[in-house]
Amino acid sequence: MIRLTETKDTFDIASLLPAGMRGVFLLLSLFPLLAPYELILRPRWHDYWNLPFLFAAAVSLGAITVSALLVWAAIAGLDSRTRFNRRNGLLTHSVRAPVVRVRTSRYPIASLERLEVGIHEWSDGPPSYAIRMILDGGRSFDAGSSWSREEIDDAIRRVSAFLGIPG
Repeated sequence: MIRLTETKDTFDIASLLPAGMRGVFLLLSLFPLLAPYELILRPRWHDYWNLPFLFAAAVSLGAITVSALLVWAAIAGLDSRTRFNRRNGLLTHSVRAPVVRVRTSRYPIASLERLEVGIHEWSDGPPSYAIRMILDGGRSFDAGSSWSREEIDDAIRRVSAFLGIPG
């Protein structure tokens, strides 16, 4: 979900992973840990080189992997902010996460060639969309992320109107 904020001189595009969602990911990461407890720790295995134990170990390893991925999503989910500042003539793009240092890039707004819809195809499920900013020299980056094409189209129209460029 993206959040658009417009003032007289600035236009902000924020794509944030809410703290509540991070908490949900952390809580969900605890659920798969029941498998190793129920399959490995609770039965008190005496012989480890048999088919039932190896099956329980494989299932437990998969459950631990799922938990680790959910924890990683909670602590490494990116927040991005893009700000167009007409007064300074700057386009500022920053990306951060709880375990990632803030990366900030600044470009002159005049270097913005065009805005377009960036489509991210996924192997399973529908595509997601972002506002793709094409700069002089072919550099580009995406701002915002949404499952709704209409939301991104609307955001591009609003940014284009704010900057006074064709959109």
